[in-house]
Amino acid sequence: MDLDEVAYGNAIEMLEQVLIEEYENDRAIGLLLGRMGANIMGMLEDGCDLEENQENFNWERVEVNVDEYRRMGDPSFKRHFRLSKPTYEKLVLTLAEYLLESGRVLRIRSSIDIPLLMVLWIMANPDTFRSVALRFGVLPGVVHFHYAYIIEALREMGSMYIRWPNEQERQGIKARFEAYSGLPGIVGVLDGTYQNVTAPKVQKDRFRNRHHTYAFNTMAVCDDNLLIRDLYVGEVGSMHDQRVFRRSPLYQKLVRREGLLQPDEHIIGDSAYQIMDSVLPPFRNVGNLTAAQRAYNYALCKCRARIEHAFGKAFGQWRRMKMLHSCNIELAVDHFTASYVLHNFMILNGEKLIDLDPDDGFIPDEEDLADRNEEEEEEDDDDDDGQEGGAANANFAHLVRQAHRAGVLKRTQLLQLFM
Repeated sequence: MDLDEVAYGNAIEMLEQVLIEEYENDRAIGLLLGRMGANIMGMLEDGCDLEENQENFNWERVEVNVDEYRRMGDPSFKRHFRLSKPTYEKLVLTLAEYLLESGRVLRIRSSIDIPLLMVLWIMANPDTFRSVALRFGVLPGVVHFHYAYIIEALREMGSMYIRWPNEQERQGIKARFEAYSGLPGIVGVLDGTYQNVTAPKVQKDRFRNRHHTYAFNTMAVCDDNLLIRDLYVGEVGSMHDQRVFRRSPLYQKLVRREGLLQPDEHIIGDSAYQIMDSVLPPFRNVGNLTAAQRAYNYALCKCRARIEHAFGKAFGQWRRMKMLHSCNIELAVDHFTASYVLHNFMILNGEKLIDLDPDDGFIPDEEDLADRNEEEEEEDDDDDDGQEGGAANANFAHLVRQAHRAGVLKRTQLLQLFM
């Protein structure tokens, strides 16, 4: 965070006193929480205060009967907060249990159901924190406070819901993909997407992507049910998909053959990715493809559409993923990761995902994808990202070359199915 360690520690101590001692000075509480929340969101610059040039400024609390939200039934509740009432209640219990087990809280003095509703509303709608505070009858700083710790907790819970498929699950995924496309061995689909943010205060040019917006380049792998199986969030938008993949823990594990896949298994991606025995892209179309190669590309494209659908569902469900107004990089990573965790939580609990609005235009057309792939393939292909120097680096480069040769051979063998 932007607060230095001492100041942040003092702020936490003050906050604990406020919550425990039940101070009557609502204005002081609001200013404290508001300043902490604004610093968390990266909204304050050069130490400016919430009351700067507003000597008589004071937040006025509006009384709202939040029990009406508790009594709201489906489908209205689901339309507003994206989760059905049973799934929401399960999330409340799961989150409360995690907060206690992780030591984040010693005891839960009051229910977290309303704070969680605030956070779900923020994630599902482009409303400001001020408008959300007015909707729930609290001060904006209180909304900031609950938002920051809840999305951080959801991010930490990611390992519970974003998991690589085990052997039994991979058998089912392979069978369903093969029945759909005729291609055997597919256990996941790999791709990247841009997550737009406000221009960061430091090194903002690194976040500028080819669309001239500031963004993260997020990498994900999904299965045939749109369940996210691997996620890598935090790389800058100027970085192309292949390099993001090379810098991810998944790439290191696949190259070193750490048991994620059997020899006959692989994930697929678009032509931005280099071929490996564990990652199969389509044949590059420069006008000389054979009929078998075109048939292979068509079958692969049918399966690859699942990752585009997964991104579309996630963006349609949690709409602030389209544009997050935050200068704080750590908070943005927490927010995006938490959104994907909730995406998986819904699927695992049998929730029906809503469709993306047609006017949003998130899923790119084939021409746009082709242009993106051409730009990314022009980038350098050095495989030194995240690697140590010397012998370790040379050994890893040798493993990469082995994986590449094995991938070319595997794709050639699969091509026989379409001849």
